Amino acid sequence: MLDTFAGNKEIKESVRSFIKSGRFPHAFIIEGEEGSGRRTLAKILAAAAVCESENAPCGSCRVCDLVTRDGHSDVLTYRPDGATFKIDTVREIRDNAYVMPIEGKRKVNILLDCDKMNEPAQNAFLKVLEEPPEFMVFILICQNAQSLLTTVRSRCVTLTVQNPDLAEAVNFISLKTGKPEADILEALENSHGNIGKALDILSGTAAEAVTAAKAIFAAVKERDRLSALKTVLSFEKDRLGFTAFLGELRLLAQREAVKCAKGEGEVGLSVVSRLLRIAEDTEMRVRRHVGQPLSIQLTSTAMVAEIFDGM
Repeated sequence: MLDTFAGNKEIKESVRSFIKSGRFPHAFIIEGEEGSGRRTLAKILAAAAVCESENAPCGSCRVCDLVTRDGHSDVLTYRPDGATFKIDTVREIRDNAYVMPIEGKRKVNILLDCDKMNEPAQNAFLKVLEEPPEFMVFILICQNAQSLLTTVRSRCVTLTVQNPDLAEAVNFISLKTGKPEADILEALENSHGNIGKALDILSGTAAEAVTAAKAIFAAVKERDRLSALKTVLSFEKDRLGFTAFLGELRLLAQREAVKCAKGEGEVGLSVVSRLLRIAEDTEMRVRRHVGQPLSIQLTSTAMVAEIFDGM
């Protein structure tokens, strides 16, 4: 099952070592950008924890199949409630951790988007992380482990997921999709080597979001407010598309910030920082209104105004 995970040789060797030694850590942090394979790795770790095969995680038994399909009773996934991890959710995780496994020798709790866990919530979680039951395994997923308290990080094994090299990424996507190599290479270029994003582009679900994010960047460079407004208003009736666009814009701004730090940026660091903050704030605002009325037109118009009024 580990062999199906693209690249990241050091991570795979570490996991194999944990399994072989019989000293499986009680807590992991998986950090990396969206689409890098963090959730896939989390499922592999969960399967490794509960699979009863001698070659765990075997990837072929009933247990591994259930974990892959999110159907195993001892593997639970928790996510933020809107913009943050509510402390009530953390208390639920903490209380549930002491309940014995239903099927096997271990239980696994996967916590998504732990970047959104504030300090009080992290401190509440720390109580069970410090002295967890022997059968409990926690897997925390985030973009950057530094967003977590030092006391949390010190009690976890941190695995940093990297994009695989180009040849391995092409081979992985080719086997998964059967798409022509030229299309795969273009998708990988547009996603900066991120396999998850490349797969979205090839399936058509992310192409528009990627194009729009690049268009906003071009408009910012040219100080073309009208073009930027037209771009964001194209998502007026597509809330999911608007959310995807904001995610792509945030990732693009993060990469540009790295370039700026190296003196290679196309726009100033102050502009990139403002763009990143606005993208993050707008994305949080949209997610906070899940299931509630929200005017994409007003939200996107306000976003463009905030970007250009500060230039």
